[in-house]
Amino acid sequence: MVGALALVRYAPSTSPIADLGAWPEPVHPDSSKTGPLLGSLVRAGILKIHPSSPLTAFRWAPESFEDALREAGGDLDAVPAPQLTSSFYPLAARYCAPCGPSPAKAVEQLDAHLISALDPAGMTAGQHDDLLAVARELIAEEALRYFTNRLEELHLPAAADNHHARLSEAAHKLAEHRPLGEIYNLVWRATRAAAEAAQKNPRAPRTHMSTHAINQFETHAQNAAADPEWQIKPFSEIAGQGPAAMTRALFYNVLDRGPLETSLAQIAAVLPEPVPALPADKPSPTAVDDELTVTIEWLGAYPDRWNPDDVPRALSVLKEKREEAPEWHFEGKILARGAAHLHRLYERLAPVIGAREAALAVLGATAMLVHPVTLGGASLTNGEWIFNRLSAAIFGIPDEEEEEAGA
Repeated sequence: MVGALALVRYAPSTSPIADLGAWPEPVHPDSSKTGPLLGSLVRAGILKIHPSSPLTAFRWAPESFEDALREAGGDLDAVPAPQLTSSFYPLAARYCAPCGPSPAKAVEQLDAHLISALDPAGMTAGQHDDLLAVARELIAEEALRYFTNRLEELHLPAAADNHHARLSEAAHKLAEHRPLGEIYNLVWRATRAAAEAAQKNPRAPRTHMSTHAINQFETHAQNAAADPEWQIKPFSEIAGQGPAAMTRALFYNVLDRGPLETSLAQIAAVLPEPVPALPADKPSPTAVDDELTVTIEWLGAYPDRWNPDDVPRALSVLKEKREEAPEWHFEGKILARGAAHLHRLYERLAPVIGAREAALAVLGATAMLVHPVTLGGASLTNGEWIFNRLSAAIFGIPDEEEEEAGA
């Protein structure tokens, strides 16, 4: 969700969101994680691939004319038409918000949903932990990004592959104890020491100097974590390297704090009291109705902890035909039809009884959908499947059953 908020808030344009590899600052501090992030957003239904995406953004079978001709035994007349697969190239595709009366309104609704879902005041203790884990990752990755850029700036080679693990470990250790501005200072010290060593030993292999920088940084990380009284002057900014879009989104838009001066401990100290979580003990596999009852009772008891608009938004996504894999050609239509019925029910009830009561009624109505489906080897009803997806949308639970889109 932080990634989605970053795309919505910091994209040069949202009609569509495109050219992610060419942004002035990256989406994620580690650019290699942007592609998997985009794939996750599409699989979760938070973003959709825009129809203006180029054909080269998708995987086709066969992948090339040469492959097709070879499979046809060299017979041009037997070359089959290319077929679209379920895989795509995330950085080449373009994206848009999944649903709304207009593209601009869809982005506005998605933005509002994300801000509401990411409000720490409405999070459980586990979600607070997740929020802190994301903050830790972004602080550490920003430090590693600066380390890499400093080596390049000083004409030193990148860190050797066998040193990546301990460099990353040092950055993540620091992220638990120090704000990013102070970590920047330690990166600068370590790389400056390496540059000075290179000048004093011009015949030494340059790779050794990069290793020296990592060693220095590892030592600084250990000392900074062990001695909280060690005063480190924080850097206020790095010329030519602003925070990544996700870092800006989390600190400025969610936490309302500066990314360079805010430590993980400071974030944890100001988090509000967590809201109660759903009961940890799951009902028995045959007591699906009990799980439905528990969920509706919790939602009714804490009306300010969830957004009823998540229900029609999720149904709008689910009611579209799902044909990303062979099993969806039949099962997907059953599920989409059930979601469409529930969406129409919501649209009829909401103007009369209100959005929140209509959302609860729709959740209850999932028990009336009893068409059997089999997905991933598991047998359940279409109502149970839709209820699980609606629950995931309401509580912000990642969808683990969707097929993975290849990057």
